[in-house]
Formats: sequence, C-alpha cells, structure tokens
Amino acid sequence: MSETLRFNFIWIPSSLGGHSGKPYEGMRTTIRWQKYLNEFLQCARDVQWEVIHFDSQVSQGEATCRLTSDEPLPSEWLKEGELIEMLNGFRVLAIGRIIKKLS
Repeated sequence: MSETLRFNFIWIPSSLGGHSGKPYEGMRTTIRWQKYLNEFLQCARDVQWEVIHFDSQVSQGEATCRLTSDEPLPSEWLKEGELIEMLNGFRVLAIGRIIKKLS
C-alpha cells in the first residue's frame, strides 16, 4: 500500500519560477527530499495531492498527498520535520515540511 503524508508548504509564485495557478486536489507532482538528493537522482517519486488547505493571501498551506508507487520508502524519510520539495519537471512548485505520516 502506498504511503500518505501530511505536510505544511509554501507555494512558489510564478514570478519566482513556480506555477501560475494555485495547488489543487488531484494534482500530481514529483516529491524530492532535501536531505536525500543523491537518492532522488537515482529514482524520482511522484505523489498525488489529495486534501489541500491553502491560504492564497500568504501562499501557504497544509496538504495530504499519496505516493503513487507502492515501493516502500526508508522510515527516516517519513519522519516529522523532514524537508521536501514538490516539482514539475525542473520547476520547484512548493517547499515544505512533513508534519505527520498517515499510513
């Protein structure tokens, strides 16, 4: 069964290279752990955003996402406080911090 993560994030505006729209439920992005860059270069992982609470006034929010692969991740990657980035190709759409592992 694939992992579900909850995280706080800041959405990068298009003026700084991010996306022109807001995050949306069902959106698929690539997730990258800031601490595990070499592992990312060997195997990128995708997530689907499921529940989003986003404040467009401050470009920050909280979201839940599910990894699209059933391949397990090392447990240290899923710890609360791990720093992540959400990508679309080379563009960084959001940066965030895991706040809870859900499954």
